Amino acid sequence: MDIFESAFASQVSIACFVSLVLVAAASDIVMYKIPNIVVLMIVALYPVFVIVSPGEEEWLWSLGIFALTIVVGIPLAHFRIFGGGDVKLLAGILLWAGPALAAPAMVLGLVAGGLLSVLMLTKVRFVIAGALASIGRESLGKVFLARNMPYGAGLAFGGIFTGWALMVGYGPGY
Repeated sequence: MDIFESAFASQVSIACFVSLVLVAAASDIVMYKIPNIVVLMIVALYPVFVIVSPGEEEWLWSLGIFALTIVVGIPLAHFRIFGGGDVKLLAGILLWAGPALAAPAMVLGLVAGGLLSVLMLTKVRFVIAGALASIGRESLGKVFLARNMPYGAGLAFGGIFTGWALMVGYGPGY
Protein backbone atom coordinates (compact mmCIF):
# COMPACT_ATOMS: atom_id res chain seq x y z
CA MET A 1 0.00 0.00 0.00
CA ASP A 2 1.49 3.34 -0.94
CA ILE A 3 0.84 6.72 0.67
CA PHE A 4 -1.36 7.80 -2.23
CA GLU A 5 -4.03 5.21 -1.46
CA SER A 6 -3.88 4.87 2.27
CA ALA A 7 -6.83 4.95 4.62
CA PHE A 8 -4.69 6.77 7.18
CA ALA A 9 -3.80 9.59 4.78
CA SER A 10 -7.45 9.84 3.79
CA GLN A 11 -8.54 10.10 7.42
CA VAL A 12 -5.90 12.76 8.12
CA SER A 13 -7.22 14.84 5.22
CA ILE A 14 -10.79 14.41 6.50
CA ALA A 15 -9.71 15.46 10.01
CA CYS A 16 -8.07 18.56 8.52
CA PHE A 17 -11.29 19.33 6.62
CA VAL A 18 -13.41 19.09 9.78
CA SER A 19 -10.88 21.22 11.68
CA LEU A 20 -11.07 23.93 9.02
CA VAL A 21 -14.88 23.85 9.11
CA LEU A 22 -14.71 24.36 12.89
CA VAL A 23 -12.26 27.26 12.43
CA ALA A 24 -14.70 28.84 9.96
CA ALA A 25 -17.59 28.40 12.41
CA ALA A 26 -15.60 29.82 15.32
CA SER A 27 -14.55 32.80 13.23
CA ASP A 28 -18.16 33.42 12.22
CA ILE A 29 -19.26 33.26 15.85
CA VAL A 30 -16.55 35.62 17.09
CA MET A 31 -16.17 38.06 14.16
CA TYR A 32 -19.27 37.42 12.01
CA LYS A 33 -16.87 36.74 9.16
CA ILE A 34 -15.59 33.56 7.54
CA PRO A 35 -12.07 34.24 6.28
CA ASN A 36 -11.55 33.50 2.59
CA ILE A 37 -8.27 31.75 3.39
CA VAL A 38 -10.09 29.15 5.51
CA VAL A 39 -12.57 28.37 2.72
CA LEU A 40 -9.73 28.33 0.20
CA MET A 41 -7.90 25.79 2.37
CA ILE A 42 -11.03 23.62 2.55
CA VAL A 43 -11.29 23.65 -1.24
CA ALA A 44 -7.55 23.17 -1.80
CA LEU A 45 -7.47 20.18 0.55
CA TYR A 46 -10.13 18.34 -1.44
CA PRO A 47 -7.81 17.22 -4.29
CA VAL A 48 -5.46 15.79 -1.66
CA PHE A 49 -8.36 13.76 -0.27
CA VAL A 50 -9.28 12.55 -3.77
CA ILE A 51 -5.67 11.45 -4.41
CA VAL A 52 -5.16 9.62 -1.10
CA SER A 53 -8.66 8.17 -0.81
CA PRO A 54 -8.53 4.37 -1.00
CA GLY A 55 -11.45 4.23 -3.43
CA GLU A 56 -12.93 6.07 -6.38
CA GLU A 57 -14.24 9.50 -5.50
CA GLU A 58 -16.89 11.09 -7.71
CA TRP A 59 -14.85 14.27 -7.93
CA LEU A 60 -16.38 15.55 -11.18
CA TRP A 61 -19.84 15.41 -9.62
CA SER A 62 -18.44 17.10 -6.52
CA LEU A 63 -17.03 19.93 -8.66
CA GLY A 64 -20.43 20.31 -10.31
CA ILE A 65 -22.17 20.54 -6.94
CA PHE A 66 -19.57 23.07 -5.80
CA ALA A 67 -20.11 25.20 -8.93
CA LEU A 68 -23.90 24.98 -8.68
CA THR A 69 -23.78 26.07 -5.03
CA ILE A 70 -21.69 29.12 -5.97
CA VAL A 71 -23.97 30.00 -8.92
CA VAL A 72 -27.14 29.72 -6.81
CA GLY A 73 -25.49 31.36 -3.80
CA ILE A 74 -24.20 34.52 -5.52
CA PRO A 75 -27.67 36.05 -6.00
CA LEU A 76 -28.64 34.99 -2.47
CA ALA A 77 -25.59 36.82 -1.13
CA HIS A 78 -26.21 39.82 -3.41
CA PHE A 79 -29.72 40.26 -2.05
CA ARG A 80 -28.46 39.63 1.51
CA ILE A 81 -30.54 36.51 1.97
CA PHE A 82 -27.39 34.57 2.76
CA GLY A 83 -23.92 35.85 3.67
CA GLY A 84 -21.15 35.63 1.08
CA GLY A 85 -18.90 33.74 3.48
CA ASP A 86 -21.74 31.34 4.26
CA VAL A 87 -22.22 30.64 0.53
CA LYS A 88 -18.51 29.89 0.11
CA LEU A 89 -18.40 27.71 3.23
CA LEU A 90 -21.48 25.75 2.12
CA ALA A 91 -19.93 25.27 -1.34
CA GLY A 92 -16.71 23.97 0.24
CA ILE A 93 -18.63 21.58 2.50
CA LEU A 94 -20.71 20.28 -0.42
CA LEU A 95 -17.56 19.80 -2.50
CA TRP A 96 -16.38 17.34 0.14
CA ALA A 97 -19.84 15.84 0.57
CA GLY A 98 -20.16 14.96 -3.09
CA PRO A 99 -23.32 13.53 -4.61
CA ALA A 100 -23.80 10.85 -1.96
CA LEU A 101 -23.73 13.20 1.02
CA ALA A 102 -24.63 16.65 -0.39
CA ALA A 103 -28.35 16.53 0.36
CA PRO A 104 -28.10 15.37 3.99
CA ALA A 105 -25.13 17.68 4.68
CA MET A 106 -26.97 20.68 3.25
CA VAL A 107 -30.23 19.88 5.03
CA LEU A 108 -28.45 19.34 8.35
CA GLY A 109 -26.46 22.57 7.99
CA LEU A 110 -29.45 24.64 6.93
CA VAL A 111 -31.72 23.19 9.64
CA ALA A 112 -29.06 23.82 12.32
CA GLY A 113 -28.61 27.36 11.01
CA GLY A 114 -32.37 27.83 10.96
CA LEU A 115 -32.70 26.63 14.54
CA LEU A 116 -29.96 29.05 15.53
CA SER A 117 -31.88 31.82 13.75
CA VAL A 118 -35.07 30.94 15.63
CA LEU A 119 -33.10 30.92 18.89
CA MET A 120 -31.82 34.40 18.08
CA LEU A 121 -35.43 35.62 17.72
CA THR A 122 -36.51 34.41 21.15
CA LYS A 123 -35.83 35.59 24.68
CA VAL A 124 -33.82 32.43 25.29
CA ARG A 125 -30.83 34.23 23.77
CA PHE A 126 -30.83 36.66 26.70
CA VAL A 127 -30.78 33.76 29.17
CA ILE A 128 -27.86 32.17 27.30
CA ALA A 129 -25.99 35.49 27.19
CA GLY A 130 -26.54 35.97 30.94
CA ALA A 131 -25.41 32.43 31.71
CA LEU A 132 -22.25 32.88 29.65
CA ALA A 133 -21.51 36.21 31.33
CA SER A 134 -21.94 34.62 34.78
CA ILE A 135 -19.16 32.12 34.00
CA GLY A 136 -16.80 34.76 32.64
CA ARG A 137 -17.62 34.31 28.95
CA GLU A 138 -19.23 37.71 28.44
CA SER A 139 -17.68 38.23 24.99
CA LEU A 140 -19.19 34.94 23.78
CA GLY A 141 -22.50 35.91 25.36
CA LYS A 142 -22.51 39.10 23.28
CA VAL A 143 -22.90 36.91 20.19
CA PHE A 144 -26.41 36.07 21.42
CA LEU A 145 -27.22 39.74 21.95
CA ALA A 146 -26.10 40.95 18.53
CA ARG A 147 -28.32 41.54 15.53
CA ASN A 148 -26.06 39.51 13.25
CA MET A 149 -26.47 35.76 12.95
CA PRO A 150 -23.40 33.53 12.66
CA TYR A 151 -25.01 31.12 10.17
CA GLY A 152 -21.62 29.47 9.54
CA ALA A 153 -21.97 27.86 12.96
CA GLY A 154 -25.08 26.05 11.75
CA LEU A 155 -23.50 25.12 8.43
CA ALA A 156 -20.62 23.56 10.35
CA PHE A 157 -22.99 20.77 11.44
CA GLY A 158 -23.23 19.74 7.79
CA GLY A 159 -19.43 19.75 7.57
CA ILE A 160 -19.04 17.70 10.72
CA PHE A 161 -21.61 15.22 9.42
CA THR A 162 -19.73 14.99 6.10
CA GLY A 163 -16.44 14.37 7.87
CA TRP A 164 -17.99 11.72 10.10
CA ALA A 165 -19.67 9.98 7.16
CA LEU A 166 -16.44 9.94 5.16
CA MET A 167 -14.49 8.66 8.18
CA VAL A 168 -16.80 5.74 8.78
CA GLY A 169 -16.80 4.86 5.13
CA TYR A 170 -20.10 6.18 3.91
CA GLY A 171 -19.40 7.57 0.48
CA PRO A 172 -18.55 6.52 -3.05
CA GLY A 173 -14.90 5.75 -2.38
CA TYR A 174 -15.46 3.17 0.34
